[in-house]
Amino acid sequence: MNVLKMEKANADKRIFPRTDTECPVLYSVGSSKKWRVAILINMSATGILMKAKEQLLDDIAITITTKPGNNRLVPEITGKGMVTRCTKISENDYEISCKLNEVKSHK
Repeated sequence: MNVLKMEKANADKRIFPRTDTECPVLYSVGSSKKWRVAILINMSATGILMKAKEQLLDDIAITITTKPGNNRLVPEITGKGMVTRCTKISENDYEISCKLNEVKSHK
């Protein structure tokens, strides 16, 4: 199945629409207390897609915090969930898809 067909198939399964936007995201994986920086690509009520400089394993626990600054499309949240997919998009960049099962707003 080509990439466009996969994206359409995945989009058809979504309950909540995705919002394309960009802002920094802090994340930590597993039991690590070390925060790393990624860039949010899009988000929905139950998940995010972000771009990072490292490959993450599928099904690893992840904690994220959005840092929207002046970006009004993105709420400042902290979420916990699992990495569902990690795809290499260039020599030093990965797209990481995460399903969130716990989300807390900062406001």
